[in-house]
Amino acid sequence: MPSDLLTADLSLLPARALPEPLPRIIRTDDLEPLARLYLISYPPGIGAGSHAEAISEIAATFEGDYGVLRPGASLVAEAGGRPAGAVLTVERSIWDEGLEGPFIIDLFVDPQLRGRGIGRALMTGAMLACRNAGDAQLSLRVGEGTSDAAHRLYGSLGFRRAGSPASRKRP
Repeated sequence: MPSDLLTADLSLLPARALPEPLPRIIRTDDLEPLARLYLISYPPGIGAGSHAEAISEIAATFEGDYGVLRPGASLVAEAGGRPAGAVLTVERSIWDEGLEGPFIIDLFVDPQLRGRGIGRALMTGAMLACRNAGDAQLSLRVGEGTSDAAHRLYGSLGFRRAGSPASRKRP
């Protein structure tokens, strides 16, 4: 699957409060509800194909198969007492040798709750956590399963193609 690496310069992130709803730090007891959410968040053929696959994917994430999770930047937003979205951030990308800084391996939001600022709250929370930990940049990959709304969100938060001048310096 082709994908593009996007990077945000965290020094450009304004010092502001998190937008509502406030996300919380992910917990291992989130496994089952996150797996359900993960399963419904992607179109067929992109994410997990079954509940068992979703459980396996989220469990592998917690076990560090995709990198060491960064707790303060791996967040869950809730609505009605259940997870409505999550951002999963690892210390380093296991796919991009030499890439500095933390890496977002996934962002997913309940399709019925999209457009309410949940993704923005999660991304902003992860970005602030990384900046507050002293990181200069945060990266992620976009590809076939990335929605137009996610592309717009990432752009509005300052994510640019890695290596482009806009990703390296202030505009």
